[in-house]
Amino acid sequence: MCFHLILLHFSKEPDASHLVNGSWVLIAGDSQARLFTLSLLNLLLGSEPQRMDFVKTALFKRHSNYSISVDEIGMKLDFVWAPYVLNLTHLLTDFKTKKKYPNVMVMGAGLWHMLHVSNPSDYELVLQTLKSSLVSLFPFSTDIANAYGIAEVVVMLVTTALVTLVMLLIWQTNLFMALCFPLLFGSIELIYFFVVLSKVMERGWLPLVFATFFLTVMYIWHYGNVLKYQSEVREKISMDFMIKLGSKLGTVRVLGTF
Repeated sequence: MCFHLILLHFSKEPDASHLVNGSWVLIAGDSQARLFTLSLLNLLLGSEPQRMDFVKTALFKRHSNYSISVDEIGMKLDFVWAPYVLNLTHLLTDFKTKKKYPNVMVMGAGLWHMLHVSNPSDYELVLQTLKSSLVSLFPFSTDIANAYGIAEVVVMLVTTALVTLVMLLIWQTNLFMALCFPLLFGSIELIYFFVVLSKVMERGWLPLVFATFFLTVMYIWHYGNVLKYQSEVREKISMDFMIKLGSKLGTVRVLGTF
């Protein structure tokens, strides 16, 4: 099912070439993964029947890996025969050790695992274990997602507040209609905001620290400008004083000027 959904993104050969251009593509799994590999290569090389015949012969060797380079788009594709979840876990561990990861990775190990290792009812637990291994082994963290979530929700709240001001001051919308907008969207966003606040201790504090820092800088800048303006107003020389002072300095008005 997952493979078929992914193939929807590769509807045409130009689309597929563009998406995997210059990439290292790794497909690991059982027979279904092998069929997915064939479908992808057929999109890329379908216009070369002889080459595809050679690919099919080499790809469908029993229980074997397969590699191919498509020099036209600078893509390298590796198929790894990994029919069991344990095979995929070892593959991820190897990537972690070498600190070298593919640009695109597709994994699938379902039929063989259910037939030879576990019952179908227990397979959900196996998939959860594989997911945990994937999250822990690959170079990404949920901490980034937590920080991004808080930043995104705060942006949504600020946007709602600014749109409400525009509706009142610029568009001059009816007060009732203008208040319905923040009540509807703001309430939904506040629910999300209180939910993501639970992630503050899991690196969700990062955008709050950045926001506090920039708020402090902008406040200091504004405070300095206010002091500068007040100083200029306080020390401003009045026009009456300038006129009185000009008469004592012996200034001469030039004809044609006021």
